[in-house]
Amino acid sequence: MNTLELQQRIIELTPEQQQQKFSQLNLTEIGLNADDFAAVMDVHKELDEISQNRVAEYGKNIAAKTSNYTDELLSLVKNNELEDTGKKLNEVVQTAQQINHSNLLNSNKNSGFFASLYSKFRGAKQSFSQQFDNTKQHLDRLVSEIETTQSGLSHRVDTLEQMFDAVQDEYKQLGLYIAAGQLKYQAIQQSLIQLGSDDQGQDPTKTQSIYDLNLVANNLEKRVSDLRVLQQSAMQTLPMIRIIQSNNLMLVDKFYAIKNITLPAWKNQISLAISLQEQKNSVQLANSIDDATNELLRRNADLLHQNSVDTAKANQRSVIDIETLEHVQNSLIKTVNEVIQIQKDGMQQREQAQVRLRSLQNNLNQLVLQSSTEIPKSKL
Repeated sequence: MNTLELQQRIIELTPEQQQQKFSQLNLTEIGLNADDFAAVMDVHKELDEISQNRVAEYGKNIAAKTSNYTDELLSLVKNNELEDTGKKLNEVVQTAQQINHSNLLNSNKNSGFFASLYSKFRGAKQSFSQQFDNTKQHLDRLVSEIETTQSGLSHRVDTLEQMFDAVQDEYKQLGLYIAAGQLKYQAIQQSLIQLGSDDQGQDPTKTQSIYDLNLVANNLEKRVSDLRVLQQSAMQTLPMIRIIQSNNLMLVDKFYAIKNITLPAWKNQISLAISLQEQKNSVQLANSIDDATNELLRRNADLLHQNSVDTAKANQRSVIDIETLEHVQNSLIKTVNEVIQIQKDGMQQREQAQVRLRSLQNNLNQLVLQSSTEIPKSKL
């Protein structure tokens, strides 16, 4: 049967019937409302001349957009700039941590005590300043590299916002195609009921018309179902876009915080440390020797105190902490509860599967019975 003959067999719904059928659809589920009826009717025109090819191509352009957005989104997720930015931020922190003015108090093990003490104060400022200058150059280079990356991330946030708006529009367009396809499917079903009720005896033309319309209806129902899947995929894309935007913004904010707050504060503290070290170097060497002696005594006393306290604590500690026992018991209870719940869920799923299997069996039996009653009547 050609396209014209197939179209003539379809009893189109009146505008009033179409309006009524449209209002009966689950509009919220497909992202529409009652005001979208006119837009659905515009899309419905694509199915005025129904055919197998027209059904197969129905909504194809919208589906292609979904694929393109998904590919572009994956390319953004896999972009190495995000990982590189995170590594550079960590490198900034590690570099800042490398300067520790406590290393100025370390003595030279290869020299005598007094020679080591004198050498320590004499070279303290020079060593500390040199280390600070080298680290500052390294940090400045890292900051310059990250600025370029951050500019790209900020621009990508705007690109993702445009993509978000486009995906929202695509979601709405898919809803229009779904609603129009459902209305056309209902018209074909009504036509099949009319053909089945007409008393035309063993008319081969009627039998062929019913077969062709059934085939078109099944293909259209399958196509509408595919569009619903694409619509759900578009909806899932929206939170993905927001997550990527949020990650980009957090990296940008973190970089600005390090650049404008952390690094200036750190540099100021290092400068203060250098000045304080100069003041300390002005103390007389004799007093420094006394200070070193007193420091040694204090360290030994502190070490004795710390060792005694640690030893006492270790001796009084139980072999197994009560917190550990509580954790083990809570884990056991959680395990038992989860296993019981999994078993309950499994029983429920099997019961649901039995219901669905019975439904499938009933449908198959009905199809077999229907086929057995219709085949003898045809004169092929």
